Amino acid sequence: MKQAAYTVKISKTLYQDTYRCILQNDNDETIGTLRVLPSFPLGRNEVPANAPEVPPFLLVIVDDADINKDNLIDFEERASYALLKRFSAENFLPQHCQFYYPSPAFVFEQPDSTTNPIM
Repeated sequence: MKQAAYTVKISKTLYQDTYRCILQNDNDETIGTLRVLPSFPLGRNEVPANAPEVPPFLLVIVDDADINKDNLIDFEERASYALLKRFSAENFLPQHCQFYYPSPAFVFEQPDSTTNPIM
């Protein structure tokens, strides 16, 4: 059985178009804290005529989360669903979330993580 999307609690920050979010599971337990930056594409009149059209998206910075290499995909799927639903509006329909992990702990648990980075 597929698990439900997370619940999202949002608050504004002192920065333009930057939000703090808390993700909660079905038991109202906090499983992640995020910063979300809605990314709006430039208007067609601001780009060359042959520029590709790009959809809006959400840049999601994961500050802290209960994730590991085994549940990362499930976390992103459930978080994406909740965030896209919550941030969608008549004038802003983000198409996807782009996740950024400043320092995923499980990468540093690898024996050669500092001498042979995965990137």
